[in-house]
Amino acid sequence: MFLNIASINIERSRHLSRVEAFVARQRPDLLCLQELCERDIAFFEALMGSRMSFAPMARYPDEGSANVVGIGMIARAEALGEVAAEYYSGNPEHIQEMAFFTAEGKRTADPLSIAEVMLSATLRGFRVAVTHLNVTPLGTSTPYQRESAGKLIALAQAQARRAGDLLLTGDFNAPRGRATFAMLAEHFIDGVPAHYTSSIDGSLHRSGDIPFMVDGLFHTPGYQLQNVSLSTGVSDHCALSCRLSKA
Repeated sequence: MFLNIASINIERSRHLSRVEAFVARQRPDLLCLQELCERDIAFFEALMGSRMSFAPMARYPDEGSANVVGIGMIARAEALGEVAAEYYSGNPEHIQEMAFFTAEGKRTADPLSIAEVMLSATLRGFRVAVTHLNVTPLGTSTPYQRESAGKLIALAQAQARRAGDLLLTGDFNAPRGRATFAMLAEHFIDGVPAHYTSSIDGSLHRSGDIPFMVDGLFHTPGYQLQNVSLSTGVSDHCALSCRLSKA
């Protein structure tokens, strides 16, 4: 038994045709999305033939009333089981409009305006979770990001204990080699091969090529990953794919 999984930061509605083409080519059993607009849920439900599980994180400014952004999980023509949305910062009852500040000449989202959540579900006996950790200026490991990572790790460990194992996917905004990434790798196996040094698609990202490996696959010892790959031409982040099976 195995699951083919794809995890993608889709940058809201900017690359839907590219994402659609990728899904048509790869045909993942499970799609884990970050920066998913609530208004695009119907698009993905038609594409995958099932219902989306969605957890809101913020309202993106200047995009009209239908501007709620979050994370989502959807299986191909199957229902997800035991879905849980666990917030580790912010309040799901009071989703805020995303605020921005400028640091070292770059516009950066204010993490205090964005709720953080781990969305988890079971599919074919596998427990999988997705999250989107707060962004920091120039990929620095800030005290707030490390605090959030600690809360995320505790939630993921609890899910793993209940289910037996866990694969945690998503955009962690924590470059490999820095302190926040090291926290995650201390508690879970880093499933992305070391030869991948960036998960940013410089041809589509507004900042161009950035040597940051920020998208991740972290798992417990009872799971193993095969065919881990990054695909360009999908969004401003590469699509991260793998085959998940029991060790």
